[in-house]
Formats: sequence, structure tokens, C-alpha cells
Amino acid sequence: MRKLLLLLAVSLAFAPATLAQNYSDWEFYVGYAHERANNGADRLDITGRRILPNGSTAAVDFRSERRVPHNGVVGEVVANLNEHVGIVANFAATFADTTLVDNISGKSFNAKLQRYTFLMGPRFNWRNSTPLIPFAHALFGAAHYRAKFPDKDISCTNKEETAFAMGFGAGLDIKAGKHFDVRAGEVDYIPVFFSHKREDNLRFSAGVKIK
Repeated sequence: MRKLLLLLAVSLAFAPATLAQNYSDWEFYVGYAHERANNGADRLDITGRRILPNGSTAAVDFRSERRVPHNGVVGEVVANLNEHVGIVANFAATFADTTLVDNISGKSFNAKLQRYTFLMGPRFNWRNSTPLIPFAHALFGAAHYRAKFPDKDISCTNKEETAFAMGFGAGLDIKAGKHFDVRAGEVDYIPVFFSHKREDNLRFSAGVKIK
């Protein structure tokens, strides 16, 4: 009985602090991602060769496009240090079916592009008395690019590359319940520092956060 009363006293002592906390220590987010990213042409045509009908090859000069649409998913885990500051681990995978135009021959080649990013860093949340929670973050990590030519008409030895990447973004969460928020939108500027040049990409996402 004495132990039960002691446990009750401890619970009552910590109850005000628990009730006062209007955030969760851990949050999990999953959503749809739309990325406007470089097609990687300047990287692919360094070693890229088009395969001719007789089996020989010829050089290519793919046309670079800065804003090829990629679609995919994004997820993250957040450890909140306090009401306003959290540490974010963010992973995204986006994909595009596109055509690469060879400036030399004028021909187009089908390509499947894949982009994977893993970024970590601090996030600041403007928690307040309203259901709206604006946030902003600065993230750092790596991006992996991969290209495939399904028609087997391009030979290329550097179809993959991993490079340092950053993510600077902001968004808006809306409280939807005790354990759920809706991410109305998030916009991230994602520069990737590949060996040949920096690529400047934009990613838009929306989804659901579990807390």
C-alpha cells in the first residue's frame, strides 16, 4: 500500500509537466514527393556512347535540362529536443521516365532516372495556440543519382554517382488529432555538389505526420 501511495504521489508530481507539453518527443512523417531536378546529361555524356545498328558506337552530347519532373516518396524521423527545436533525419526517393536528346545526332533516347537523398539537421517549429505549425530547417547529407537506358541503345560507364547535398526548406503542419498532423506542404531547395558541377533542385511534398 505504501508503494502504491508513493507511485501515485510521483505520478501527480509529474502530471503538470506532462500536460503542459504540447509536442511529442518523436515524430514520424511519410508523404508524396515531387522533385524538379537536373536530368544529369552533363554527367552521362562524359562516357556515354550511342550504339549504332552495326554494333559500333558514336559519341553523344546530351541536352541538359534543369527541371525534369521526378515523383516519389519522402519520409522522416524527428527527435524533438524541446517545444521548438528538433533533429530531423529525412530520406527521399524520386523517379522519372524521360528522354535524353543527343545534340549531335538529333535522336532521343529513353532513360529512367532515380534520385535518393538522405539528409539530417536541425528544424525549428513555431508551435503556438493555433492548429498551424510553421517550420523551417537546414539539412545536410548525400544524394545518389542513377540512370538506366531500357532500350539498351546507350553504353555508359558512369550512370551512378553519390555526392554531398544540402536541403534548405520550410513547410506547414496542421494539427489533426492527438497523434496525427497533416503536412499541408513543404518546399525544399536541394543543391547537390556532383564532381562535374553543382545541381540546383526543388522538392515539394505533402503527407501525414504521426506523433
